[in-house]
Amino acid sequence: MQFLLKHSFKFAVGALVVLMGIYLYLTYGGSSSDTPKLPVQQAAPDFTMTDAISGDQVKFSDASDKVRLIYFYWANCPDVCPPTTQLMSQVQDQLKADGKFGTDVELFSVTFDPVRDTPEAIKKYAGKFYADFSGWKFLRGEEEPTAKLIKDFGLTVIKDPKTGEFTHYDSLILVDRDGNVRKYIDGSHNETMTADQIMKYVKAVL
Repeated sequence: MQFLLKHSFKFAVGALVVLMGIYLYLTYGGSSSDTPKLPVQQAAPDFTMTDAISGDQVKFSDASDKVRLIYFYWANCPDVCPPTTQLMSQVQDQLKADGKFGTDVELFSVTFDPVRDTPEAIKKYAGKFYADFSGWKFLRGEEEPTAKLIKDFGLTVIKDPKTGEFTHYDSLILVDRDGNVRKYIDGSHNETMTADQIMKYVKAVL
């Protein structure tokens, strides 16, 4: 009894630390793994481009009732674009399974190499990834305005004038229903990134 009385304060502090740890885990740790906290990064710029598949004009803000996942790419990309587009294809499949594809979430792939990425080339590229055009749009515009749009989204693309090759950010951009950028998601350059992780981010803003 004397031992307990002597060390009662230490026991009380220890118990408080344990209880606080449990509280913090339940409040932040447990919830953050299931539902990531994604603060607003910036307002997404609006734009209008041509749908390379249908030939229609597509205004980005017309899909403001949906969550949107955007990727800037070029079809001749020798490294990151194909595997990142494959990640998008896997996300497409999961959204279909959840009944969210095209209705609640829409995918956008925007080329920044319109000279080589003709409508025919884009259709062939999209076919490799089993893209469903009912909820995945492949857009095409002029090269300079597209480069500016990428900059307005907070990313960068640089063209080597000698080789025609591009250096660019390999990032998917998650935009919520209110038109706000909520997350820049690593693409395939992050070897640990999976479609399951991307879906967690998408569901967090749904």
